Amino acid sequence: MLKLINYSYNRHPSTIVASEDQSTTGGKILLINTRSYYSALMEREEEEKDEEHLRQAATHPAVPPDTTIAPKSVHAASVNTDHCAPNDTACLSEVERRRSFFVEMLQKNDDLHKEGVPPYDVAQVPKLTLSADQGVEEWIVLAELIEKHYFDYDGFVVQNGSDGMVFTATALSFMLENLGKPVIFTGSLIPATRIYTDMKRNTILSLMLAACRQLSEVCILFDDKLYRANRTIKVSRASLRPYDSPHFPPLARMSGSLKLWGPLLRPQPHGRLQVMRHMHTKILCLQIGPYVPIEVLVSCIQHSTARALIVACYGSGNAPSRDGFMKQIMDKAAEKKMLVVVTSQNQYGKVNLSTYELGRKMLQAGAISAAEMTPQTTYVKLKYLFGLGLSNAEVRAAMESDLRGELFIANSKL
Repeated sequence: MLKLINYSYNRHPSTIVASEDQSTTGGKILLINTRSYYSALMEREEEEKDEEHLRQAATHPAVPPDTTIAPKSVHAASVNTDHCAPNDTACLSEVERRRSFFVEMLQKNDDLHKEGVPPYDVAQVPKLTLSADQGVEEWIVLAELIEKHYFDYDGFVVQNGSDGMVFTATALSFMLENLGKPVIFTGSLIPATRIYTDMKRNTILSLMLAACRQLSEVCILFDDKLYRANRTIKVSRASLRPYDSPHFPPLARMSGSLKLWGPLLRPQPHGRLQVMRHMHTKILCLQIGPYVPIEVLVSCIQHSTARALIVACYGSGNAPSRDGFMKQIMDKAAEKKMLVVVTSQNQYGKVNLSTYELGRKMLQAGAISAAEMTPQTTYVKLKYLFGLGLSNAEVRAAMESDLRGELFIANSKL
């Protein structure tokens, strides 16, 4: 059985540990791109430009693989051509061009090379994907890349799509055990090819924060705020500030200067970084609502091989009680030996199963309250704990413990 990594809150924080001037000192940052900037939904004008580039690139030979590149280099990193036929020159050139797209954007942006921006190198994962397509295998590849270069850089910035960013960043917050350096996820809502894109500002701020030695956790930065990854949710698809942290304040914000707030930070670890790769345990997620017949929910549980069931209920953990609605779900989960965790469909407010009679009955039947944990964190934390080889009883106890700053545990001495 693997070891459960857990460390306590910072008991002696400073007030403001980094300012704009202080955050740019130190060694290099590794800027990692996981994001494919191309999809079937591209605007037609962009597709026409792509087709022209493809015709021009078809006569050029393939670029040799490379894992990490300097920002002023002109070749793409780690070309993945697995899906191309050996003699399909057009496909090979297309892959090369798409992988070089991110690097070319960085090279064309003068602000990213000005004095004050921490020095950085660029790496790309072998297979660039849309964030909606990222899952466990992509999490592992990214975590292993950070592990490989952990002692070569002071911090890491990950360019990722916004749709799946919370899941990926939250997963890494658990998988990167004993993390002692900042890992900052960021991206853009306005396409990077637009002159008014928010990618430039987000990237520069992320590089500055990744140079802060006081940070030792996985975060998400957008607009002017830095959030703890496993406390973050996506609240908007249209705003340039698409994320929020319902139950924990931002770790840093830009207000005239960039300020990182010491009392909120995680403590430095005492062990060596290690990656927990066993994240494949199946977790079943169901949402309660009048639109879902009880027969469907029970059937999902019956035919699932998941180790745990997450039930998204109303408010603080309420659900229908007529005709034994929740009793049928709890009984079937118990029959399948599934651990049941209750989250809320609300974005704000904690789950408290003792509020309603039905919730109290669910507690008696063995349900666990997710408290203020986000649905994404609840899901990832369960996968992490079961991946350690823990029993249901051990996972139950760990779900109510704070492992990565995802849960507030009141101190009886306060």
